[in-house]
Amino acid sequence: MKRSRAAIAFGVLFIGVLIGVRGDALAGHPFGTEDAGTQGKGNVEVEFNLERQHGNDGIKTTSLGNSFTVGIASNIDLAVVSTYDFTKAEDGTKSRGMGPVKATLKTTVIEGKDRFPTLGVKAGFSFPASGGEQTALLATAIAEWTFEPLTVFANVGADIGTRLAGNAERTTSIRSSVAGSWEIRREWSLLSELLWEKPTSPSAPSTAEGLIGAKKEISETLSVDAGVRWGLTGDSPHVTYLLGFTLGFRGDPSALAAKAPAGDR
Repeated sequence: MKRSRAAIAFGVLFIGVLIGVRGDALAGHPFGTEDAGTQGKGNVEVEFNLERQHGNDGIKTTSLGNSFTVGIASNIDLAVVSTYDFTKAEDGTKSRGMGPVKATLKTTVIEGKDRFPTLGVKAGFSFPASGGEQTALLATAIAEWTFEPLTVFANVGADIGTRLAGNAERTTSIRSSVAGSWEIRREWSLLSELLWEKPTSPSAPSTAEGLIGAKKEISETLSVDAGVRWGLTGDSPHVTYLLGFTLGFRGDPSALAAKAPAGDR
């Protein structure tokens, strides 16, 4: 009952925020949803993230993560993401280790115009950093709408298990998400998101989470973000706290100018 009420309350809040606020911003941490934009050739973005997850089974996990994204062409990004996890079980048992390393390429396929969304795709691999994990193919289709001053992002994707690196078994999951970002005041953005994921096995449960967060643009090349993500089903993590900051390095000003709308150049 409590989870049902939480899901209804979050849904009402999510819809309310989407229709009642102004501004736009790109996706990024604390979102799990991808935006359709790219960095531009020679430009680099680095994210440093801290997450604290409280599971329904009493396990608490603290994750330190970072991602490195570089524009290798005008509309193609290469990204590498890694995490290091510290876990504490309910009985006090502690463990730590590196999570999977993800390497992906993202490209913008169609630039949006009027009410037509910008479309992109992102694909790559997740490589295990410890035993018992699998190498997986990652694939995501991305849509991004700009309804001045609101930006909405939607993703549909899959993590497809492989037998690379000697994996005996494969696990595949499908996922989808929708997020909204807007500027409630100068350089302050309010964020909201819904995430859903399910393994393809019929007996495996699905998970759903909702996020409320905020992002502050400190400068053109530095931003900080924070958020809280709640589980909306009994099989989802109970709550996750997120904090991070992002640095941008502009190596090719002409590439950045080429990506900007004509009125902003």
